[in-house]
Amino acid sequence: MEHTSEIANLVSVTFALLFIAAVSLIISKLTKIPFTILLVLIGVVIAGLAPSGPEWLQALAGFHISPEVILFVFLPTLIFESAFSLDARQLRDNLWPILTLAVPGLLLSTFIIGACMHYAAGIPWAPALLLGAILSATDPVAVIALFKQLGAPKRLTILVEGESLFNDATALVLSKILVAVVLAGYATAEQAFTGVLTFLGVFIGGIIVGVVMAWIAGMMLGMVESDPFIEVSLTTVLAYSSFIVAEHVFHVSGVMAIVAAAVVMGSWGRTKISPSVVGFLHHYWEFLAYIANALIFLLVGLSIELGSLAANFGIFTILIAAMLMSRAIVIYGLVPMLEKMPNANPISRGYQTVMYWGGLRGAIALAIVLSLPPFAYSELFTIL
Repeated sequence: MEHTSEIANLVSVTFALLFIAAVSLIISKLTKIPFTILLVLIGVVIAGLAPSGPEWLQALAGFHISPEVILFVFLPTLIFESAFSLDARQLRDNLWPILTLAVPGLLLSTFIIGACMHYAAGIPWAPALLLGAILSATDPVAVIALFKQLGAPKRLTILVEGESLFNDATALVLSKILVAVVLAGYATAEQAFTGVLTFLGVFIGGIIVGVVMAWIAGMMLGMVESDPFIEVSLTTVLAYSSFIVAEHVFHVSGVMAIVAAAVVMGSWGRTKISPSVVGFLHHYWEFLAYIANALIFLLVGLSIELGSLAANFGIFTILIAAMLMSRAIVIYGLVPMLEKMPNANPISRGYQTVMYWGGLRGAIALAIVLSLPPFAYSELFTIL
């Protein structure tokens, strides 16, 4: 009976949070306050009122999801939904600038933020670099939504969204390597060299796994004619199985596998999906991504204490300055260098400025930080 009670509590709290998210979305549309910011604020208010509030409020404030759920349930949904909507031709035409920003750009940003937090905030090198890796992953969901409303140029949209997708994978792989260093307490030159090889192996290996699994799913979809239950089921299985197979069977990047699988399915695979089902698939994945985003941002709000926010105001100031500086160096430093490459299509200063301010941090960074194992700075990093 106790086990049944725990399940009942879990279901009750989950649906209560989804109800709060729905109400928050209504308030967001009426007040124009960004939805994700509103979710965090509501989470903070619930956490603050819970100690002296009714039992149901305490149950909400005490709700925690295990790191495994963040990685295995929320992450595949968020990544697949974004990658599935990408224009494959535009992605191919802008692949070099996207990869430059997502890999060397993220590594440079990680180092700059890490150095600032080490020298200005006194955080040891390994944890400081870990924080830099987490906060270098861009997640411009709100920016892309605004682009759609305004009818922004397709190339600008693909540059911003493509960078986000690929640097999510880079940030997750780099974070795993740095977590191992943080837990070990030291790093050697041999570990650094091994880390580089590991990074390349898991990044490229993830792409291969994702492409192969998307091809298998596409072949299966080709055997089906206008059956939404089968077609939706197969794309859902593809999103989650590509992550699990990549991570636990081949030990490569699950995020990169999802990105590759979604891009292949959104281009070549789209010809295998019945035209009557394609539109529904987009709404289906948008809804799943909405649920994942809503729960993650509410959980962050519930995990924050206002006293901790005030106590770390100085570190906040340093961190925000470091993030703005690192973003400026990556965009205005690396992007102009791409013009010197053969057959390069220059990216205008106006585009660069939008890319600079469009580099928001969101659910992916939060998913990574919520999945960190306990160590000396894990609580501080969640607050930051």
